[in-house]
Amino acid sequence: MDNNAAPMVDVTVVMACYNRSDLILRALESIRIQRIWPQQVIVVDDASKDDSVIKVRDWAAKTGFPVVVEALERNGGAAPARNRGIELAETTYIAFVDSDDEQMGDALGKLAAALDSNPSAVLSFGEGTKITPTERIPDAMFCSKVDMVNECELLDQGSPRYRLRDAKSTMLKASLIPTSGSFFRRADALAVGGMPAQFRTGEDWLFWLKLSERGDFIYVPENLACVHRHADNLTHPGSAAQTSQHKLAGFLALLDGSAGIQINARQRARLKDFADARAKLLRYQASRLGLGPYLHSLRNLPPSRRKSFLSHLIEDPKSMLRAVSCSVRPAPPPQTR
Repeated sequence: MDNNAAPMVDVTVVMACYNRSDLILRALESIRIQRIWPQQVIVVDDASKDDSVIKVRDWAAKTGFPVVVEALERNGGAAPARNRGIELAETTYIAFVDSDDEQMGDALGKLAAALDSNPSAVLSFGEGTKITPTERIPDAMFCSKVDMVNECELLDQGSPRYRLRDAKSTMLKASLIPTSGSFFRRADALAVGGMPAQFRTGEDWLFWLKLSERGDFIYVPENLACVHRHADNLTHPGSAAQTSQHKLAGFLALLDGSAGIQINARQRARLKDFADARAKLLRYQASRLGLGPYLHSLRNLPPSRRKSFLSHLIEDPKSMLRAVSCSVRPAPPPQTR
């Protein structure tokens, strides 16, 4: 397929990249083989230490695919990188594709049609197939985790599309949207200030919540993204505890208003339960790393969750015993998330 043969949609695909030399060409190729192309792909390299930038530029020159590389001098995480891509884009729409994932089918065309056919919508998204080193799991991101009858309204029987009845409540606990299967208007992203740059984990989740205040979310029940779980993003005990720490910070930012997202009384009650459960999970995850990391995690809890050592011991003596036990035996092997 050459540039003249591919119809285009008025969208820029933003791809944040950090040390993805071995995977990013697969992500780019998954866009290039689609029936409909974006106007442009902006690869924002987050100060990679490998040859990702060289590989992308060489690939673009070889294929003629419309790719621009923005190389950042300092690593800041996915949120600032994606925000930079949104700023540089000049199209009406933005789609994200992660540098280690893939788009499937006619993703851009279907997501564009879903958004355009619903004037009140700010975001359209598809289903995601999760791929681990041992299995391939279709419909793994959204429909398997949502009460489709009560939380979604069928809009079109012929080309199935659903409107989330209350997108904010549905997304309140976690992001159920495959980032590489998302599609939204650039103007809406700029209006909410883009992704929250202070979060290295969960930045997409908070971004969806911010967008939910501007209109409807449309779900296309087709597997339009491959979400890869591989050696670089496997959840081992250390990263699991770090993720929980960031997630707890996100819950608390929603509760104290610093996330800039309005929540009602019912949502607030749910968030308090989520925060309590996440704090408990964090203690468990940190305790599996040994006594030193466990005590460090307690000292680095968000201010509203910090307590005296004695209070933590009384509240959760099992985690303390587990931390001592794990200090004298190897940590468990990594697990996929």
